[in-house]
Amino acid sequence: MAGAAATTPKLATASAPAAAPVAPIQASMDTTTQPSPTAQTATPEAAVKETTPADPAPQLAAQGSVDSELAGSVKAIDSANIITDPAWFTKAYADGFRLYVMHSTMWDSCTQWEHTLPQLEMALDAGLKIAVYTRDPNCWEAGIAAAGPYVNRLQFFALDVEDGGVPVTRAMVDGVAATGVRPVIYTGSGMWGGLQGATTDSFSDVPLWDTDTSAFPFESWQPDHLAPAPLPYGGWNTPGTMRIASQQQFEFNYNGVAIDLNSFDASFLTVP
Repeated sequence: MAGAAATTPKLATASAPAAAPVAPIQASMDTTTQPSPTAQTATPEAAVKETTPADPAPQLAAQGSVDSELAGSVKAIDSANIITDPAWFTKAYADGFRLYVMHSTMWDSCTQWEHTLPQLEMALDAGLKIAVYTRDPNCWEAGIAAAGPYVNRLQFFALDVEDGGVPVTRAMVDGVAATGVRPVIYTGSGMWGGLQGATTDSFSDVPLWDTDTSAFPFESWQPDHLAPAPLPYGGWNTPGTMRIASQQQFEFNYNGVAIDLNSFDASFLTVP
């Protein structure tokens, strides 16, 4: 996913311990049916990168034992790219990631994506929790159905509300909830009001997956869903409606795959 970055200050966080470099994994990539993601600040690639950049990619700080930090935040990946190597997911878990969120239909389509099931299966086998989204929130039904036998393992379905998209409706929220999957709204302070208009303050009961990529400490990144500082909008980010996640970086090259980096409130990820 991509969104307009808000201009909020960065929360002060403790310095992270030095981390060993993340060793690249050569994943087998199939680019024939890759969805074509779009981005607000940088256009994501239509296919997964098969080679790493000439310049060394920034390294992620080691997180340590995530399972002992259930009251805090955890690292999460969201991506619309093809991944065919189970070792990629195993490495992600070893590097402290605990959630994998994928685009589950063909890009700009409600057609279920053939790579959804195998990628969700690899993520689960590696120990990651899973969730899905669709670029067009009107495709929520197909997006959830694409998870097939793993629907009951989904932490949530994200209704994607961003520039160039469509506004979310109460029917979408209720429809997702009726499937037994939790609805979440993904958006940013610079996008929400322009798309929602008169319904700007009508969805604060739905958990917010916020986006703000205005400041990001690559080399010392530790998961913190309250960084950068939450900006109140849409009825969210108040003491009673605090966001459950923060998207903090677009298109990070992680072991040959372009991903977005996120921090999620660990206490929200309750589905076994």
